[in-house]
Amino acid sequence: MKLKKNLVLRQIAGYYMVMPVGRLSQICQPMHISGTAAYIWKVMEEGEFTLDSLVEAALKEYTDVTEERLREDICKFLELLDNNFMLDSGKAEPVMGVAKIQLGKKEKEHLQEMDKNG
Repeated sequence: MKLKKNLVLRQIAGYYMVMPVGRLSQICQPMHISGTAAYIWKVMEEGEFTLDSLVEAALKEYTDVTEERLREDICKFLELLDNNFMLDSGKAEPVMGVAKIQLGKKEKEHLQEMDKNG
């Protein structure tokens, strides 16, 4: 697993924000994350990662938390990122764009009739 390109972690006024840029900004919103999540993010920025590798890195950084708790929290964080199309996990992104539809005379009349009838 890895992070998608065009995501930038910024610290703004003491808060960590993940900022999508370019085309990605059309499908996901900026996200506020905690300092601990920002540490995990920086590990993820290094390239490919697994849940186990993130837990291992976090255990080295945070000694006052159990492995079970870290695993649970990191799993939820990864799920949040994936649901917001921030992970390169194979999940299809929403299709964005405009489509033109050509209607025949009968379809146009039908839609106009429906519009009149409310």
